[in-house]
Amino acid sequence: MKVFFGLLLTTLVNFTCGLAGFYIASTFLVSFVPKQQNAITTYDFLWSFLLKFTVILILTWIMFRVMSMLDTPKKRILFIFLLGSSFSIYNEVDIFWSNDSLTWSLVIIIGESINWIMTGYLLSKFVKPKHLGAF
Repeated sequence: MKVFFGLLLTTLVNFTCGLAGFYIASTFLVSFVPKQQNAITTYDFLWSFLLKFTVILILTWIMFRVMSMLDTPKKRILFIFLLGSSFSIYNEVDIFWSNDSLTWSLVIIIGESINWIMTGYLLSKFVKPKHLGAF
């Protein structure tokens, strides 16, 4: 139950920080924001939350599988940061074929990477190894 609560809290923080970061970036970089074709609905927000929860759930499962190597919180945070940032870069891989500017894509990637550091920190507080010598 503790791990599920941690997953839910981590997803909520990741989602909220993502929305706040997008709002801040679109406020200060108005000229780089891509033109949106259609309005964002409540369904889109719920779907995004569910997808983030799924990604964090899969990352937690992977972290459980390699937990013997992740014996310190620093290693767990770095593990989540690297995998989450990889997902962020993959999500923006179409920057060469889309009409979005490179600056906007880099801002999104940097913002998501910062978000994944916070996600890794929160997740490392809830998911801890149980083997001897780990903390």
